[in-house]
Amino acid sequence: MSTTNRNQRTATFQHAATDVYSGGAAPRTERVSRSIVAATVAGNAMEFYDFTTYAFFAVYIGKAFFPASTPLMSLLLSVAVFGVGFVTRPIGGVLIGAFADRAGRKPAMLLTIALITIGTLGLALTPSYASIGMAAPIIVVLCRLVQGLALGGEVGPSTAFLIEIAPTGQRGLYGSWQLASQGLAALVAGTIGVALTISLTPEQMLAWGWRVPFILGLLLIPIAIYLRRRMPETLEHGPVETAGGAKREGLGSYTKLILLGILVVMGGTVSTCSDSRPSSSRWWAAGWPTATAASGSW
Repeated sequence: MSTTNRNQRTATFQHAATDVYSGGAAPRTERVSRSIVAATVAGNAMEFYDFTTYAFFAVYIGKAFFPASTPLMSLLLSVAVFGVGFVTRPIGGVLIGAFADRAGRKPAMLLTIALITIGTLGLALTPSYASIGMAAPIIVVLCRLVQGLALGGEVGPSTAFLIEIAPTGQRGLYGSWQLASQGLAALVAGTIGVALTISLTPEQMLAWGWRVPFILGLLLIPIAIYLRRRMPETLEHGPVETAGGAKREGLGSYTKLILLGILVVMGGTVSTCSDSRPSSSRWWAAGWPTATAASGSW
């Protein structure tokens, strides 16, 4: 294949990738305010923080809401409820993503902030199983479903927004902040978890310490709402046309690109899950013998 043909194919691929994510919107030439980018990234990070914090405190949440005959069973029930949040993530992606394409990116991202607030507030304030019985785990499950719905609906609109506000030649850079904010959220949640574990006794962590990270996340949500209310709308209503005047092609025209994106995401997900072995401190907190935890015999 000649150099000219390769360059043409590369340009076509890049244009297709841009068109899929930006809806055909023309790239911006002016530089947007940093506060607009910060509003999008901060809100996305806060939602991922609220969603992933549960995993760092699964042992204590299991003991509070899912009492069982053995510590291991309590932990397994808690982890299962963490997984429940992933059930509604694709549903949120479809429903809120469609809403973002009709009403706009800004309303969709304000909606996801409201939903994650409801879910996180429920987790932070729900009394334990010892206080209200079976109502406690039911509320926790419902809260995780709402959190998953919010998080699934956040990724699409926020990514589209970042790409649509990006100046020419910087769409990849701006769009990368969406994924970077996820890593930042996990880092903050883990750091807070370590700090609390060092500062508090196991009894304090079980009684109220595990609720602190959720409350901290709630305190920051009003800031994210304030910033997002000041964001511009980037959705272009009406039929989107290409430079030649033809209507934009449907998703079926980008099957290879979509499959490539799925494979890239799967690679990161598989590597993350295969490397996420429970630490000895978590097994010790769950009641396992230290030697068993240290040897990894689980």
